[in-house]
Amino acid sequence: MNLTSEEVNDIALESRLLLTEEELAGAVRYINSFLDALQCFKELDLKDVEPFSFAEAIECPLREDKVIPFHDTDMIIHESEHVDGSYFRVPRIMEE
Repeated sequence: MNLTSEEVNDIALESRLLLTEEELAGAVRYINSFLDALQCFKELDLKDVEPFSFAEAIECPLREDKVIPFHDTDMIIHESEHVDGSYFRVPRIMEE
């Protein structure tokens, strides 16, 4: 099963991604090669393999979440080197 450019573009739009023609062509090749690689699993004889699930109830070893108010927001703003007026500057994580 291979996806067409239109199908991949529709999926990208649903994911709120705008792809250039070059990115779309690369995505189509990548997705279709992945789907082709999955075809080898159809050749496996799994009739005697018992299915398994990880949905078992386990006791959570994590601590309970507690809301602790923090009232000294001025200290955070005035002591941070990443403040620009009333905004925090954050590093760019994506190319434009």
